[in-house]
Amino acid sequence: MILITIYTIGAAQGILLAIALWRKNVNRTSNQVLSIWMILLAFDLAIKSVYLNDNQTSLISAYLLTLLFPFLYGSFFYIYVRSLVTNKTIGVKDLIHFAAFIVFFGLNLSVIITPSLFNTQGYAFSDAVLFMYSVAYVVAGLYLVIQYRRNLSQQNVDIEGIDLKWLMIMSYCQVIIWLIGVSQWLLSIQDYNSWTIYVVVSLWIILTGYLSLSQQNVPIIKALKGNESKKADIDERFEEVGIRLNELIEQRSIHLQPSLTIGILAKSSGYPEYLISLFINRVHGMNFRDYINNLRIMASKKMLDSADKKSTILDIAYECGFNSKSTFNSAFKKITGQTPSQFRQAKH
Repeated sequence: MILITIYTIGAAQGILLAIALWRKNVNRTSNQVLSIWMILLAFDLAIKSVYLNDNQTSLISAYLLTLLFPFLYGSFFYIYVRSLVTNKTIGVKDLIHFAAFIVFFGLNLSVIITPSLFNTQGYAFSDAVLFMYSVAYVVAGLYLVIQYRRNLSQQNVDIEGIDLKWLMIMSYCQVIIWLIGVSQWLLSIQDYNSWTIYVVVSLWIILTGYLSLSQQNVPIIKALKGNESKKADIDERFEEVGIRLNELIEQRSIHLQPSLTIGILAKSSGYPEYLISLFINRVHGMNFRDYINNLRIMASKKMLDSADKKSTILDIAYECGFNSKSTFNSAFKKITGQTPSQFRQAKH
């Protein structure tokens, strides 16, 4: 049967991925969480393969146990994301995130231990609770990723490799998987059931393996905080902040400094980070990354427009603070609608 083959491949991939993630030093805690999650998925898929092959298998207790595993998956996704993008440690208190699994495990323990009871007293299970509980955790995890990327753009210019696009892909795949699960529950279409969704899960494991093993170290980015109770006072300071930033840009070309962060800019200006961020957001209507990139692209356009063609595009990229040609090209095209090469050719 094709499902057995797909589940078996997915289980094998899950085990290999779990081993590789556990040994990976980058983002160690979060990868160990993901490793445990992959082991559970691999076990789930393996048991389902056995059950599909023989529904009278001696491993029926294990199969009944895996029926409760979906209560774990949303929670694992949230804890994985949280451990990746925050400095919050994982402790005993986090057991609260597995409350639904613990409750339903207790309700079904007698059936799991004695499978023959399944035919007489049934299995205590609530699809409604499962979907509301798990989808809530997936949404919470996705929110953390979005917040992290927003904070990253508010504080760093050079985010190549740490913008978590790979995690966004993983997250959206989780959303799709659970939407499929909800649609199966609501529509009740023949042959469109929980067996089908585990095909998607198997494919997701393979995708996760590719994305997670290529990840770079994810730095902790804290949200900027300050005293916003006196908003009128803050607005009054915007004029002096603007004057100081213009001085740093025109006299010191601070915007061309490689690996510039809002912390460096704030320290050079003498104003707190949150005030610099508010000024850029409210006065210029953009985040810190876009603000600096706009300034850098303006400087690069002057260099590209120069008659001196001895400087290559890569030279100009580095001179304007970009750490790679690809990053420069991407930022230049986003702002001007042209690549640097196209811009230079059009001018000459």
